[in-house]
Amino acid sequence: MVSDDTEHAVMTALSLRGHADDPEEFARALAKRLRWWFAGVPAGVGLATARSILKLWCGVNPSRSGVWSAGNGPLMRAPVVGVTFSEDRDRRLAFTDVSTRITHSDPRAGEAARMIAEACAMATENSHDENVIVNALEHLAESQEMKFRFVQLREALDRGESVGDMADRIGRRAGYVSGFAPDTAGVALFAWLRHRGDFRATVEAVVSAGGDTDTVAFVAGSLAGIDVGREGMPEEWITGLRDWPIQGGFLRKVAGGDKVSYPVWPLSLARNSFFLMVVLAHVFRRVLPPY
Repeated sequence: MVSDDTEHAVMTALSLRGHADDPEEFARALAKRLRWWFAGVPAGVGLATARSILKLWCGVNPSRSGVWSAGNGPLMRAPVVGVTFSEDRDRRLAFTDVSTRITHSDPRAGEAARMIAEACAMATENSHDENVIVNALEHLAESQEMKFRFVQLREALDRGESVGDMADRIGRRAGYVSGFAPDTAGVALFAWLRHRGDFRATVEAVVSAGGDTDTVAFVAGSLAGIDVGREGMPEEWITGLRDWPIQGGFLRKVAGGDKVSYPVWPLSLARNSFFLMVVLAHVFRRVLPPY
């Protein structure tokens, strides 16, 4: 099954259709989808995203609905924006910013989202010079937290460190990549550059690093996926999707511009209830022997 990261990417892609020239209309379309997505009671929604969507339901404008948080929500939507506007930097930044403000108002969330959108645009344009990529992305670093992580990223690339070791050095505790946007962006970018061209290795490395693995893997996998395309992804991962309505065929329709609806409420209530049971089953299984 897919996590909320893929769901946000789908909603972003669908909201861009017909609104690629108007950031405010895009924001309204995305806000509407987010409201009905939240009405399906998703199991993986972050606290900041939940609070902001409640504000949307209360009639707050999408430009003011974001709450003070530097969580990962905007990073779920940034890759689609980066690819869509890979040749137009101004629109890329504008649409990333309005997407961010819907759920998060902390500048560090916007900073990380812009960085991921920029990286996805560079991947789309087939930029392969590691130094050029790192220099361009570091130029977008504004906060001290992100600047520190870029120093660590450069040093880790020079030393050929593993993703887990680099994540432990920049994170708040070893073996856990937090949901703090600079942490997620830093680890995802490093994994992408460290395992450039190897989709499986990129995703497996960030999952092994622990913590908020679904979002870090989503961001790193988005970058790696742009590089290798569908043919470079493990076939068993694609055919193994058994979700509804989001599975391989549905995602291809979204990417191809076909007319699809998402979210599908109230059917999403049933899907999310089953998803929650799957998650809880895994949790209970992991606390019981054999460990």
